[in-house]
Amino acid sequence: MNEFIPDKKAYQSNRRRMAWAALAMMIVCTGAVIIDPARMAQAEAILMMMYGSLSALVGAYFGFANMGAQQPPERRRHDEEDPCGR
Repeated sequence: MNEFIPDKKAYQSNRRRMAWAALAMMIVCTGAVIIDPARMAQAEAILMMMYGSLSALVGAYFGFANMGAQQPPERRRHDEEDPCGR
């Protein structure tokens, strides 16, 4: 993570809250569309753009948060024995 961020724990907590708030907004809007679909038909383009933006935001948070946690698997040398027997 960036060394210029003074409080990394608060930074991560705020990012997590932002992702949960985005998910909650998507759930509320989905409920509104299910309850009154005729009224929401006029705002279809706006809703689709909102779903795309919020899902990209949530996906980026979860994707980038896990990207640093993963380590590449250790590579096996060709002269080592294969535990699977191949």
